[in-house]
Amino acid sequence: MDVFTTDAKLWPSGDTIPAGIDTNSVTVPSSFNRQAADFATSLDGKQLYQFLFWNTGRHVTSKRNVIWNFSVGGWGLWRATRWYGVPPGIGPPGPANVRADAFTIGGDAPLSSNTPIDGKLSTFSPANAWPFMGDDHVIGTAGGAASVVAIDPFDNLQFAGWLQLMFGGDDSSTFVETDAGPAPGSSDFFDHVTGGAFPVAPGASAILLATYGNSTRRRIDWGRILQEIGSLRVPPILGGDPGPPDLIRLRLLEQLLSQTKPGESQEGADFEMLIRGAPDMSQEQLRRAVQSVRTTLGLGQSALEALNAQLKSR
Repeated sequence: MDVFTTDAKLWPSGDTIPAGIDTNSVTVPSSFNRQAADFATSLDGKQLYQFLFWNTGRHVTSKRNVIWNFSVGGWGLWRATRWYGVPPGIGPPGPANVRADAFTIGGDAPLSSNTPIDGKLSTFSPANAWPFMGDDHVIGTAGGAASVVAIDPFDNLQFAGWLQLMFGGDDSSTFVETDAGPAPGSSDFFDHVTGGAFPVAPGASAILLATYGNSTRRRIDWGRILQEIGSLRVPPILGGDPGPPDLIRLRLLEQLLSQTKPGESQEGADFEMLIRGAPDMSQEQLRRAVQSVRTTLGLGQSALEALNAQLKSR
């Protein structure tokens, strides 16, 4: 059984906000239309939030209205999120600038505390326009135009395009999402945009998301491994010297085991590094580290939900 669910989060903390959650069983073909409200409020009703963007589960869009057309199915859990932010207060504008933060589509969260701006490939004027006032997430534009280029790859993820954040989003048309094409979790499920630069005019300001999707880490191709092992139709090795087919089978199994050893897990190494480095982290670094771990745990939870959904349907 496949499940489609939506919820709402606050940018950039990732905290869930009470803007409505809906969960639906999916049979293909199915179509779901969701309109994000322009505003949402905090649980105590004291803080007003305004819509920024949808993470459709595969893309990001500032369109408030999204239609999901599911024609393939078999993916387990499809999660989409409406992201809201605190609208700017009334007051004189600050110096013109463009700010960029990284966002993982698959993790549905801000990505790392490092800047996604490629300082070598981006262009700006004057030369000290970046970092702007010591912040390497920001380029000043008061003195000239800027062309913002994203680091690719970033935190082992491929660049999937720029999104300009606008409070209230865009309700003039509809964004259409689909599950057709590469399967969720495959190496080309998300877009990979190469060489995409975001232009900002002199004296203009913008808030950008550098979005990231596909992993650049080595993946275990379970289907290929099982297919290759299964194609070696030879009896079990009972003794004596193994023949060539048996040697191939053993080699494949050795590679599989080497990729799944807990001690060699990249995630495990990352967790160990965080534990060792926690006492020396600043408050901002600790906050970002907490968000990173939450993202990893969230991905694990999503994987469990998808696997359990498949178990229940069989």
